[in-house]
Amino acid sequence: MNRLPACLTCKPFGASLLIVLVVTPMHAFQAPQRAGDAKTSPGVSRALILVGIPGDQEHDDAFASIAKDWRDWLMKDLGFPETQVHILFGKEGKPGLARGPARRDAVEKEVAALKDSLKPEDRLWVLFLGHGNNDGDHAYFHFAGRDMTAEDLGKLFSDVRCKEQVFWMTTSASGWFMKALSAKGRIVITATVADDEYNETEFPYALATVARRPAKDLDTNKDGKVSILELYDLVVAEVNARFAKDKRAPTEHAQLDDNGDGSGTEKPSGEKPKDITKAIDGQLAATTYLPLKR
Repeated sequence: MNRLPACLTCKPFGASLLIVLVVTPMHAFQAPQRAGDAKTSPGVSRALILVGIPGDQEHDDAFASIAKDWRDWLMKDLGFPETQVHILFGKEGKPGLARGPARRDAVEKEVAALKDSLKPEDRLWVLFLGHGNNDGDHAYFHFAGRDMTAEDLGKLFSDVRCKEQVFWMTTSASGWFMKALSAKGRIVITATVADDEYNETEFPYALATVARRPAKDLDTNKDGKVSILELYDLVVAEVNARFAKDKRAPTEHAQLDDNGDGSGTEKPSGEKPKDITKAIDGQLAATTYLPLKR
């Protein structure tokens, strides 16, 4: 049963598309290789963009525009092969953009095929765009037909195995998905914190905006590479700038988890902790780099 989100009347109208980039080690206890390492095998870059049910024409148009921006960025700037960037969209699909609808059965079939094709050396980004809510017991991502809970999505992606995994959950109420999607060696980013942030988010628009910037502007520490952490920080800054421009109090606070404990951090650090026995968020994201085309 579909649950139309109460936040449809909230501003802005863009809920979320989660691009999920996840980084997972080849084996459970093996440290994952990073893009840029001399011995890293040239795996295949794959991406799955899941666009939930829009709810009305305004959201349908907005989601289609964002999904296209994300797709073009992945293929043109990051070098993801055209055949490996798959989009599922809403109830009926989207000719010229999506390969089919984002119904629950279609999503499960797509993920099953993806897991069969993934190799240990591959890269996987998963992005979610749409509406979400939490009813006090469960968090839901709104698909056409029966919605999927955070637990459903966690199980669906639990046995993904490839060296790099990045998940972008950009929807309202996305913070409640963090724990379920978290895994050792995986980077999970949510647009909100699991508290009381139910409004639609600026995050998907901010991600699309930052993605259009030149690579030199993304390389904030000027080391010749752009890490997931650098990208995350720039997107958060853009989110805050959008709220400030409209003189609105921020209603979303993004989180990043990359140590597998299921708890995100709003301002993760790429610096090594003084206490090396303490796992903190940001270490994996700081050493996982965008495959920017030169």
